Amino acid sequence: MTLSNEVECDEAYVVAGHKGQPEVVKNKERKGRRNRLKGTCGRGTLDKERPPVFGMIQRGGQVVINMMANVKQKTIEPFIKETIAPGTLIYTDEYSIYARLCAWGYDQACEPWTRRVRPR
Repeated sequence: MTLSNEVECDEAYVVAGHKGQPEVVKNKERKGRRNRLKGTCGRGTLDKERPPVFGMIQRGGQVVINMMANVKQKTIEPFIKETIAPGTLIYTDEYSIYARLCAWGYDQACEPWTRRVRPR
C-alpha cells in the first residue's frame, strides 16, 4: 500500500504489561503495578514493555500502523520510504526524528503540539 498527497505521521507509546496476570509478573521478578505509582521516565521501547506504535494516515484515506522496537530516524526511515510516495506532504509534530524528511525526498509541514490540543 502506498500513501500519497497529504499524510500525517505520529508515534504513540502503548503499555504492554501483564495487567491482571500476577504469575507472569512474579516470573519476571519485578514488583506489580499499583495505583498512583509513577512509571519509568522517558520514551518507551519494546524492552521496557512500552513499545512505540508508529502510525501514518493519508488524509481522507488509508491508515498504516507499525509496532517498532524504538523510535529513531534509522528505524522509521524504511517504514516511511516503503509506505509513502516521494514528494508527498507529510504533517508531523516537532519531534527530531522527522528532521530528515526533506532529505529523504518528502515535503514536511511541522505542526506544534500546542496548536493541535484545544485549550480548556
